Amino acid sequence: MQTVLFTLSAVFWVAAAVCVPSAIRGRRRPLLLFLAVFALTMTLMPQPVYRPVDALLGNGNVTYFIFHALTIVAIALLDVIVQEAMSPRGLTRARKRVTSLVTSGIIVAQAILFFGSDWRVTDDIAASFIPRWDFTAYAATTWIAMGIFAVSFAIACLADLRRQRRPVTLISLSLVLLACLGVLTYAVISLTSAVLAVFYADYLLVGWARTAYTLTLLLSPISLVIGLGLTAAVDALAAGRENYRDRVLLWRITPLWWRLLSDTPHLSIERQLSPRQLLTVSGPGAHLYRRHVEIRDSLLLRPEEAVTPAELAIIELAEQRTQVGLPATPATLVGPTR
Repeated sequence: MQTVLFTLSAVFWVAAAVCVPSAIRGRRRPLLLFLAVFALTMTLMPQPVYRPVDALLGNGNVTYFIFHALTIVAIALLDVIVQEAMSPRGLTRARKRVTSLVTSGIIVAQAILFFGSDWRVTDDIAASFIPRWDFTAYAATTWIAMGIFAVSFAIACLADLRRQRRPVTLISLSLVLLACLGVLTYAVISLTSAVLAVFYADYLLVGWARTAYTLTLLLSPISLVIGLGLTAAVDALAAGRENYRDRVLLWRITPLWWRLLSDTPHLSIERQLSPRQLLTVSGPGAHLYRRHVEIRDSLLLRPEEAVTPAELAIIELAEQRTQVGLPATPATLVGPTR
């Protein structure tokens, strides 16, 4: 189980890393923040991490409280993602304020129930349902929030599915729907088990309920993170491929650009780049575009300039690369439609 939890944590951190390029470009920042918070939440679950962290915090199972608080924050961030995706004008200031107040209120309620109890010093607090109403009330704040959001998120995904055409987006939404079903199942089983544990001292979570509980605990986070991050990953790979092609063509066209503009450097607005800079400069497509335009202008001003067939082929390739426009696409729940 501990190996599985470590693997899940690694998957979530990788998903967050994949979203970094999009966040730098100003896109999917709430998604990146959610993935980072969720990855941190899952990282605290394995015992080799939980116990040392809790020892640093005084051995009062404070890490258990942090885990639940981070879960509520992650749910709030998902709410932000859904609301931004479904609102034509984005998330309003009032909606942000409501989300912040509700999130803070739940965490404050959790803090009162947790630090005001004696069950929090239980050695095996995370492994069973403690037969206490105050524990049930504490944990229910997280389970109920998870269940409510699972339903609302699933409804939003179903509405989005009907207007999507891009295969990767359809797959993403399907995975998120599967995760929502799993989260709802996990929340219902957890809340029911906690209540039964209070009424029946010998209650044990066994059989199909235990199997469903374990499977949803493990598979739902994976489906959710992959579903939310799949489009970003595919877009990042596509952007990386385009960046690579621009960089290769920039490297190939630079000798021609240098030869044609060497006698008239004052006609160029493109800055000089060393061979190392050609390999590392950000936005190679912009440099390719400027050099292609300046080559075309130079040939118009000096039509007698000799150009080899190989150089003409490079110019044509640059023409195709720099003149292709990208169609505008509407905002979607987990990624753009193409």
